Amino acid sequence: MEPDEPELDVATRIFRFAAWTLGLLLIGLGVWALGGAIYVAWGLFDKPQSIGSFAAYFLETTRIASHMPDGSEGAAHLLSWFFVVLLLLLLGKLGDWAISTGARLLPLAGRSRRG
Repeated sequence: MEPDEPELDVATRIFRFAAWTLGLLLIGLGVWALGGAIYVAWGLFDKPQSIGSFAAYFLETTRIASHMPDGSEGAAHLLSWFFVVLLLLLLGKLGDWAISTGARLLPLAGRSRRG
């Protein structure tokens, strides 16, 4: 610490530590979310037939098959791809927001008060 800077009180130091910890936690969660999105996207690129389990779950839970003509498995696969891409985009955006917010908190933790 430089000699012309005043000593910080305990509450300020606790606030800075909490901001620093929360910032690092958010950055870690954001990187984890982005990594998960990339991992799933790569898995779907590598094995596109793996969308079948999501399509079966999608058909089972939404009961969309009752609204479609017989043999609606192809339509369910198409809808599944659409929803999986949207969910991956959402996961990527949430990861981006977490990293951005964490990066904004880190300088706040290091900011010093000049008197």
